[in-house]
Amino acid sequence: MKEALRLSVMVLFHPIATFEYIKRHREEIGYWVIPVIIFLALIMQIISIYGTHYPLASVDVKNANILFESAKVFLPVVTWGVASYAMTTILDGETKFLESMLAISYSMIPFLIIVPLLTLFSRILEIGQSSLYYGIYGAMLFWIVAMFLMAMKEMNHFTLGKTAVVTMLSLFTMMLIWASAALLFSLSMQFITFVKEVIMEARYLFG
Repeated sequence: MKEALRLSVMVLFHPIATFEYIKRHREEIGYWVIPVIIFLALIMQIISIYGTHYPLASVDVKNANILFESAKVFLPVVTWGVASYAMTTILDGETKFLESMLAISYSMIPFLIIVPLLTLFSRILEIGQSSLYYGIYGAMLFWIVAMFLMAMKEMNHFTLGKTAVVTMLSLFTMMLIWASAALLFSLSMQFITFVKEVIMEARYLFG
């Protein structure tokens, strides 16, 4: 626990050193931090939905779908982890999947800190100050993405050019994963509908 807290602070100020530490101590670090940070990020997302000042809220609380809003945080992080690991493995990367996910998880620490503070800050802002609110939020997202890429570069000892190539391939792989998942979901729904119709017809004929 103490090491996890130390790395959580360290990644904010010395991200490269943090990622190098994770790589060097891969056998000693507890990977339990991964689900904990992701779970906390989901909690922060829910807090943001219900706590943000109404004029600045991007989601209407009355129509908010918690599962969908949680997926907006969970899916990009997890699919980036899977896609980037797949591409680094193909292109001579050096990281294991869990240590890659650990670095990605620690890169989410700004989200855990800034989102609740920004939610509180929104209570004193008005609609005319929305640019300030969304500017801070956008800067936070940029910070997180930058750390995602920094982790991939440093932990695999990639050059800047190779990092750019792997990033593009990883993004393409993410789109393939989402498209495949959407297609599978659509086919599953069609199959379920077909089965229901067959059962209804059978009941009508033999009932």
